[in-house]
Amino acid sequence: MSASLPVPMPSEPAWDRFTADPRRPRNADIRVGNADRDMLADLLADAYSFGRLDSAEYHERLDKAMEIKTVGEIMPVVGDLITARMAQPQERSHGRLVAARVLMLIAGTAVGLNILIWALASISVGGFLYFWPMWVAVGMVVPVVIAFALRRSDD
Repeated sequence: MSASLPVPMPSEPAWDRFTADPRRPRNADIRVGNADRDMLADLLADAYSFGRLDSAEYHERLDKAMEIKTVGEIMPVVGDLITARMAQPQERSHGRLVAARVLMLIAGTAVGLNILIWALASISVGGFLYFWPMWVAVGMVVPVVIAFALRRSDD
């Protein structure tokens, strides 16, 4: 017996709940399963309950949803029902990824430049000096931890 899928609320993103994102053309030929069809039925039921579909259109789309075979067939069924407001959390997520990459770039650049300075100083004296860049690297742990937290954050 399978557990029922959570029903997305109108303000939640729905695209990431499918096996593959139906907005991406490269996913069009991926086969869908019963979980995807159930998700479509839930989305249609929500749209019907919020008054976005009348009874006849709801039943017509539900019939189509139960017959789809590939991800490419999802958009014609529910593409116009998922509002732009639902895509906003996805955009914020993209902003978090950019912020995480910027933090990683700053931390990597700071550590890399200090190691380069240490290496040049060691070469100029003809031997290895105390490896002081390790303290810069230790100081960069906090931004790196923040970057990983931003990348993994779902809300």
